[in-house]
Amino acid sequence: MALEGEAHEEEQQEEREILLPNCTIATHCVLKNDVTRFTLCFENDEDPYKETVGELINQRDDDGKSPLDIAATLGRLQMIKELIARGADVNSVTEKGFCALHYAASWGHVEVLKVLIGHNANLQQRNVHNERPRETALRYNQTECVDFLDWAEAKVALQETIRTTIETLQDPEKVQGRFTKEDKSILQNTCKEKNEWMENTPDATTQDFITQKATLEEVIGPILLKLTEPRDEPPPKGQKKSK
Repeated sequence: MALEGEAHEEEQQEEREILLPNCTIATHCVLKNDVTRFTLCFENDEDPYKETVGELINQRDDDGKSPLDIAATLGRLQMIKELIARGADVNSVTEKGFCALHYAASWGHVEVLKVLIGHNANLQQRNVHNERPRETALRYNQTECVDFLDWAEAKVALQETIRTTIETLQDPEKVQGRFTKEDKSILQNTCKEKNEWMENTPDATTQDFITQKATLEEVIGPILLKLTEPRDEPPPKGQKKSK
């Protein structure tokens, strides 16, 4: 009886390891929504796929889709989180320019969009139809996705304006001789103020982000414009600067 039990157990294990047709272990786990089995590939030293699964994370199938693309299409939220944690590229695109955001948007998976964007997925990626994920969602009448992508884009636009301003301020080659001490103080304090606003306003709307970005640009615009002006060159040695 014991031998029969062991044989039966081995038979079950072998049956579990038969992959779906035309699948790698990664796409197999995505299609089966088997996060536990996928995790074992990495954590079980005796797993037959341990040495190769890492190479399969971003491998595309015959239809050109990566495991992340498939998971985004199916709305496999936990699987998506595990794929990203194991090295899936959120900005990998097909030959036709589709990324995981496009697939999630077209199928109405807002929670998937949140996870992907939270890992810096590119909102501006365009496919062969010249569509960003937002336009793809609109084409398929996924209004909730459209609204969320509008919100995310407005938030990212404000974040990017703050980031690029701070980077400029910290680049001595760019600002030397162009910004006064007061200019630098205004830029620094205004960016700090907007960052604090974002941290303290978790329920900000799309319009809130647009308004905050506009007020930021109103303050920093005239100062940053100085970067486009000719730099004052010091006079030749021994010659006084003309008034």
